[in-house]
Amino acid sequence: MLTSTEGITSAFDSERLQSRIIQSFLAAGISETYLADDISLALEFSLQKSKRKEKIFTLSEINNSVVRILKDTGFPEIAAIYLRNNACSQLTITPEFNTIKKVLQKHLGVNLNSIDELSGKVLSAAQHLNIENAAPELFVELAKHYETEDFASEDIEPVSLDAWEQDNRWLVKAKALEDELAISTRNLIDAKVIRLTGVSGMFPSIRIFFMINEFCRFHGLSSPLTEMVLMPYLFSAGKAIDNCIATTDCLAAKAGQEDLPIFITIPDMSSFAAQMLDASWPEVEKDCREMVIPLCNSLSRSLFKLKLS
Repeated sequence: MLTSTEGITSAFDSERLQSRIIQSFLAAGISETYLADDISLALEFSLQKSKRKEKIFTLSEINNSVVRILKDTGFPEIAAIYLRNNACSQLTITPEFNTIKKVLQKHLGVNLNSIDELSGKVLSAAQHLNIENAAPELFVELAKHYETEDFASEDIEPVSLDAWEQDNRWLVKAKALEDELAISTRNLIDAKVIRLTGVSGMFPSIRIFFMINEFCRFHGLSSPLTEMVLMPYLFSAGKAIDNCIATTDCLAAKAGQEDLPIFITIPDMSSFAAQMLDASWPEVEKDCREMVIPLCNSLSRSLFKLKLS
């Protein structure tokens, strides 16, 4: 859940975040917007793995994390554009305990038991450095620096990201991965049922796209479909996807990456619902998720995220 600067709480929306990042890429004249997907997934993965007891984060935390990832991966110009379009207004404040406390509560979401001690450390540092006024971001960065191990569980733990460069864009390329797959799996790739992206150097993960309409055409299935008819076919699809996962795991391990999170996207589920189930989307989304459970259960490792659209 996210808390806005106005105190409004809403669910974290990775697609909305991805759209904002893409806008910043395009504004900077960079067309490789697929990287925005990696960044939004990296951040979502960090949020899910956070040790914070309640998964509630401020919007400023999210924006600051995006800016940090963009800078760390070699896109300072995009970071500047994103910061300008999404951060709070730039202003300066005088270091005073209650002011600093409010800034840290707003931008870090530190719990009430820790905020006073942390605010005191930041104020002491500002006085020691003879800072009479500065941007709120400076005090936030000081707070991050002075957080002790007692506060560590309150952080969004950043995913380790190597600096993005042309040469290390892919740790495992899709073509190299496809060459190692079973023939039956490659047949599904040739039929455009399964699409692999390889393992990105920006956010190492296993990304698989499963086209369910093409899958039905591949097996000669026609509407109207029932769950009982589709189930055995989904088990076979699960075996093919599991072959992709196991092969990717093996190649990624050679590149020094293990236990990668798994993301499966079914991008044509809405059209499948309309054409093959004679149902309306998104009303039938819950039923569709239940329908693909056999596919997910046939995998040797659990998914981090299944996305239907």
